[in-house]
Amino acid sequence: MSLRDLAVLYLIAGLACAVAVYRAARSSADGARGARHRAAFSAALCVPLWPLWAPVALTASASRGEPGGSPGTAAAAARVQGALREGVSACAGTSFEALLSREAASRIEAEVTRAAARHAELDALLRQSGFDEAAAAARVAEIERGGAPGRALATAHLHLENIRRLRAMRDRDARALEELADLVQALRTQLVLARFAGSTVEGVGGIVSEVWARVEGLGAAIDAHGGAGYEEPIET
Repeated sequence: MSLRDLAVLYLIAGLACAVAVYRAARSSADGARGARHRAAFSAALCVPLWPLWAPVALTASASRGEPGGSPGTAAAAARVQGALREGVSACAGTSFEALLSREAASRIEAEVTRAAARHAELDALLRQSGFDEAAAAARVAEIERGGAPGRALATAHLHLENIRRLRAMRDRDARALEELADLVQALRTQLVLARFAGSTVEGVGGIVSEVWARVEGLGAAIDAHGGAGYEEPIET
């Protein structure tokens, strides 16, 4: 196969990827004019750079097109609250009551509510046009190709990195809440089993300790990042 044939195949692949990127970006966008322009720019960039750019653009479009993490996180928080209440009821008046009192359950619910609220805030923020990861990555690529001053490129990289950090924080919160929900549900069933099977307190204490470790970790993560937000790009 000649070099010309390879070039033609490369161009065809680039055009096919550009069409796929444009359709994916439009389907996940809100129909605004700026969103259409970003979709067109992303597709145009895909023609010469499809091996590098297509995976980034398609992944970002798929992430924007998913229903937000907030409904799933709210469901996880509801699972925690429901399991806690059933667990408290199961051990009320038994030797396990000291392990999961109503006061302890309220503290856990409060931390879960805080985490779910932060996740919803981050999710809403990342759906705004100014926090579009694909657009930020495209801007970096544009500056690199244009040979702009290093300060402009550093600013674009900072903007992109900030968005990625925010996305990582949002996703980490969602995973932590889902894992905590599963653990609290397991605690609930273990408390019910212990009540009816006559298990010892030691058999329940391990999972209670794990629940508290997860809750404390969740609260520590929120407090550690409570003042950390998006860093505005430096004007060039």
